[in-house]
Amino acid sequence: MAERHDAGALLAQYHPLPRGPRVCLRLARRRDLAGIADLYDRQGLLVDELSLARLVSFDLLRIVVLCATALIDGQETVLGVGAIELERPTEPTLVLVDEQLTEGLAELLSGALVAHATAIRSAA
Repeated sequence: MAERHDAGALLAQYHPLPRGPRVCLRLARRRDLAGIADLYDRQGLLVDELSLARLVSFDLLRIVVLCATALIDGQETVLGVGAIELERPTEPTLVLVDEQLTEGLAELLSGALVAHATAIRSAA
């Protein structure tokens, strides 16, 4: 059974993972562009500039994009990114995590996306 999450409690707080650093979940920002590009690169995935720009310049009335960050070697590093459309708040459209540095992040990020999207839809 999927865990229920309080959307507000999940964001802008640090979450311990079974293996790896504690991560902070928050809305993606323009300044995350390079970090998200680096995450795609570390995973061996190609992504075009337009797709990256859309991830950090999203319409909050249609989509939510969250970043999972952690301090790695003294620098904030994007370890995960996820997106969910508010029209379909039960299934994220994107969940990309650094599997080498984390364990359990995909589940945490997916749960946070669903909880956040559900809360937004309920409030509307």
